[in-house]
Amino acid sequence: MKKQILFTLVLVLVLFSATESFSQYGLSKGKVDNNFNINWKGQNTNFPASASNCGEAHTDAYTGTIIVNLDNVPNVPFYCLDLCTDINLGDSIVDSASTIQEAIYITNNFYPAKPNVLPSVNDEACAVQMAIWHFRNLLVIDSVTGPANIISIRARAQTIINETIANSGSAVVYPTLQILPAVNPDDFYVRTIDTAGNPISVNGITLSITGGGTLSTYTVNTDVTGNSPDVIVTGAVNGSEISANATVQIPGGITYCGLNAIKQLLVLGKTTLGIRTATTTWGALPVELSSFTSMINDRNVTLHWSTTSESNNSGFDIERSVANSGEWTKVGYLNGFGTSEISHNYSYTDRNLATGSYSYRLKQIDYNGNFEYHNLNSEVIIGIPAAFNLRQNYPNPFNPTTTINFDMPKDGFVTLKVYNTSGKEVATLVNETKTAGYYTISFNAATLSSGVYYYRLESNGISKVMKMALIK
Repeated sequence: MKKQILFTLVLVLVLFSATESFSQYGLSKGKVDNNFNINWKGQNTNFPASASNCGEAHTDAYTGTIIVNLDNVPNVPFYCLDLCTDINLGDSIVDSASTIQEAIYITNNFYPAKPNVLPSVNDEACAVQMAIWHFRNLLVIDSVTGPANIISIRARAQTIINETIANSGSAVVYPTLQILPAVNPDDFYVRTIDTAGNPISVNGITLSITGGGTLSTYTVNTDVTGNSPDVIVTGAVNGSEISANATVQIPGGITYCGLNAIKQLLVLGKTTLGIRTATTTWGALPVELSSFTSMINDRNVTLHWSTTSESNNSGFDIERSVANSGEWTKVGYLNGFGTSEISHNYSYTDRNLATGSYSYRLKQIDYNGNFEYHNLNSEVIIGIPAAFNLRQNYPNPFNPTTTINFDMPKDGFVTLKVYNTSGKEVATLVNETKTAGYYTISFNAATLSSGVYYYRLESNGISKVMKMALIK
């Protein structure tokens, strides 16, 4: 298959490192069950506004598994990832092909992946959900009240939290569908494994090629070794993309989000079957990548990629696109290592993104101006902030412009105003209803004199004040 860009990754999970995506599209879709029934396992709980970083009290909050009809498979259990966002009956969700480390460990080691420890399965599911909210939203377990046996539920949640902290660094997520080069340079084969990394047979894997060329077959099966027969590529050009589409195992803890709007954030409660797609690029390329991944921290995305060899490599343009827009914007550049037969690691952080879905690609450019594209094979999703927050302006001190960032965990009317040291309002930067998300505001103080000023953000009955200095 000649030289390929094989974005195949064994993902070692490290606790508290946010989100990392790997080389599979997640295409499975589902809809939250329209009715509570015996398949929903959980309890109603209460906790004050001070119990989490959401900043609001919850009364009779359903705490447990959420049932989803996933790809026409009924009664698939999920957990709610984010306490700060609402889940509505009938919501549509789609696999985002990303991972949240704590949820991966919890959903593969506790109910429903493993039998319940507490006598009541409703209590066990409630404890698991509380543990997930603890990691995502800093839920204070001892503040939760509810059913008569809440003490035993809180104790169980704390046990789950302690075990997750102690052991989640050993968890591994394997790409369960891969395209790999065969011995003949014009061939490839498909490999399927389960979520433990063991080979597994899968029938009806569909193949496609875009950009030029044909395949000797467009449907393959893998056997007990996990491997398909070799597929021959004919007439392909550099950059042709080959895809394999199959129903394979999706590991518990994979994040699902709202299909039409990023509001719902759920995690798959246990390993189940779903549709996924693996891709690879055909051709002899001047730079061969061994991996290309992303990590999310709040509203920042860090891209990591590694090369196994480089030839005449001037560098990489980093390009971003709002999902499905078809328009690409250059957001950064990193120098390459020219010609090298040893591996090199690169990273780039794209900062202060708004809530939404994004695609990334690398434009590798040689010294002659020739270029090749390397695509990140899953969308990057910036979700809704977990808490109300106003950040320090940058730069500070400033002259005459500065930037102010703030986070909105829920929709509401927002005011952002600037005051002098006497308390007089000197500027109104925001005075309107905003949807939940991350926001960046520019402030131009050209008409103001040097001195200390205060800026105040208020929404949904919560306010925060920060200080800045204007020096002319």
